[in-house]
Amino acid sequence: MKREKLINDIFQSLLMAAVVAVALPFPELAWAQTSVGTAAGSISSGELNPVTTLVSGLFYVGGGVLMGAGALKLKQHSENPTQTPLGHGLGRLGAGAALMAIPYFGNLAVNTLHMGTTAAPFATFSTIP
Repeated sequence: MKREKLINDIFQSLLMAAVVAVALPFPELAWAQTSVGTAAGSISSGELNPVTTLVSGLFYVGGGVLMGAGALKLKQHSENPTQTPLGHGLGRLGAGAALMAIPYFGNLAVNTLHMGTTAAPFATFSTIP
């Protein structure tokens, strides 16, 4: 019974922290003095930039940590192959590389769909050297 209460308290704390973290970048929305369209425009144009930079940084750091852990697992495999399978190290390296690639592909998708301010230009095959 105590364990369930502890887990419930942890989840409630994490949920509250997530709500506060989401609400911090949008202080003027709490005053409710702007229209919905103005608020949505300001959120999409300027206020989410620090959040996206933070999330990209977290993906890069997490990917680097996973790739380092994968390299250590590969070292453990080379020292004692019977105790540490090769798949553990390769899986961590692959997951780390995927995490590090997410911000790049997100930026690529935004630029391809012309949603950002600096959309990627279109080039025909004849103009590519």
